[in-house]
Amino acid sequence: MRRILTSATPGTKIAFLFLFLLTGVITAGALSHFILMVPGPDNGDELYSIYVISALQSLFSIAMPAFLVTAMTHSRPMHYLKIEKSEKMTQKVIFALLLFVFSYLCASFLSQWNSGMVLPKSMSGLEQMMRSMEDAAMETTDLLMSVDTIGGLLLNLLIVAGFAAFSEELFFRGALQQFLQERFQSGHAAVWLTALIFSLVHFQFYGFLPRLFLGALLGYLFLYTQNLWIPVIFHFINNATVIVLHFFWGDAEWFIKMEEIPITPSFTLGAIVSAMLTFLLFWMYGQRNTKTMQ
Repeated sequence: MRRILTSATPGTKIAFLFLFLLTGVITAGALSHFILMVPGPDNGDELYSIYVISALQSLFSIAMPAFLVTAMTHSRPMHYLKIEKSEKMTQKVIFALLLFVFSYLCASFLSQWNSGMVLPKSMSGLEQMMRSMEDAAMETTDLLMSVDTIGGLLLNLLIVAGFAAFSEELFFRGALQQFLQERFQSGHAAVWLTALIFSLVHFQFYGFLPRLFLGALLGYLFLYTQNLWIPVIFHFINNATVIVLHFFWGDAEWFIKMEEIPITPSFTLGAIVSAMLTFLLFWMYGQRNTKTMQ
């Protein structure tokens, strides 16, 4: 694709990124409307509608804006987005897997803590609105997790875990985080600003903190490894773990208790240890792979 915005500033790139996102939302909405109007064996099935809408939104609203803006501003968009093969891939994948294991308890703690937050009485109207949005999102999630066939499991892994992981990392880490780093000349600022936006655009207050934490982990994975596939793998594993656990053990007593575990001193201590191990893992990786972090 020919470069059109050869001298675009980081701010211009970000503006076009979100402009294309808005255009993609409209395009995906129109296409999904026409596709769902076509008669077929699955026509009218709510799950089928969710899969179609999710796939089109991932493609047109998230993945394509990232690629288009990068292609318009850089002669080698694939290289800029860092989706080409790089050195020490095995080591980087192991790093991502260890990070997932070490950070899991901290993420679970933040999820439980955030979901139990109660706003002051003066903000009861806002809380009710946010709870309604959360309930609506949970209904969709519960419907997706209710599949009981291998075909349904594979579709969830492909669309909910795979497409979402790749498209979101392409947009947030590959494009937005790098544009922000160019703007502020700071990798750390770019990671946290991107993580904040990543969490905000999901419009789920009661999942804000764990999603902010996840966004920061993904951002630092990208910053340290300089390869987009590493946060994609982490993101996929994070989504796929939930899908697989729900499919095989969703009705198991231990799984239900794990999702409803209260905030206890031991849980808090475990989360602190998890956070420390996560930080230590990044520090050790940075020591072994000397790169300048601005």
